[in-house]
Amino acid sequence: MSSRILSSFDAGPAASLHPTILDNPHGVSLYQTVRSHGWVDLRPWVWDGEAQRLSRTERLASGQIVSIDVAQESAPDLSISVEGDGVGTAEVAHVPPVVRRWLSLDWDPQPAVDVASDVDAKLATFLRNGGGRLLRGSTFYEDFVKTVCTIQINWAGTKRIVGTLIDEIGGGFVPSPAQVIGAGEDGLREKARLGFRARGLVESTERLLERGLIDEQGNGESDRLIYEELIALRGIGPYAASHLRLLLHDFSRIPIDSEVTKYCRDRLGLASDEIQPFFERWGQYRFLGYRFGTERAA
Repeated sequence: MSSRILSSFDAGPAASLHPTILDNPHGVSLYQTVRSHGWVDLRPWVWDGEAQRLSRTERLASGQIVSIDVAQESAPDLSISVEGDGVGTAEVAHVPPVVRRWLSLDWDPQPAVDVASDVDAKLATFLRNGGGRLLRGSTFYEDFVKTVCTIQINWAGTKRIVGTLIDEIGGGFVPSPAQVIGAGEDGLREKARLGFRARGLVESTERLLERGLIDEQGNGESDRLIYEELIALRGIGPYAASHLRLLLHDFSRIPIDSEVTKYCRDRLGLASDEIQPFFERWGQYRFLGYRFGTERAA
């Protein structure tokens, strides 16, 4: 099933409609992607569950500040509304690639469907119907910063320090690599309350830039941001490296944290060192089997 993206924007005082149609042959489900994990609870995301609308304020690569809304009133079509002072065609052209990254519109689930068809027919159907994607940030670096904010802290704490980073370091937006480095370890500790994570975030950001793994905007390529590169970064262990790879569509590892350990112990009777082997039959799609499979739903 294919879907379209319909784009509209307010071009100054007089509203005008400029539809842009983008092919998306995989029929992504906005609802399933938003509810796939907790990223939607972190700023600057806003999810209106009643209206089934995802929105955030974004500073585009051009420097233009816009508000982007995404809705799916009738599957599989996705409608995008873009608003901002003086927004024109040039600015709107930056939006579809950003939305594609948020919703993983270019990820082809067919190889995962093929595996699931032999292991879990319900999951295969779920994937065919547009599920199995994880909501992502506008750049890899956004996902990196937010992942660092999940290390050795509860979810309420993660939401707090992400919000403080946005307010105190990013000037109302997810901070850029330059802003993080400019704040330095002391600034991240004092202003953003990052604690022990501050040093690792600064040094890892420097390394990502030095090795050309991200650009100045924080964009990165999946084939270069491999597990071995990520786990070599200061403060990034197996959990964080595996989580970051998930957001690059590498589902071969389950990021094992206290929540995963507790769930697998209580529901599946597994010790922590038994979790990865238990899902071995999923091969390169272990995480999809864990997160969305029948065992999880039981």
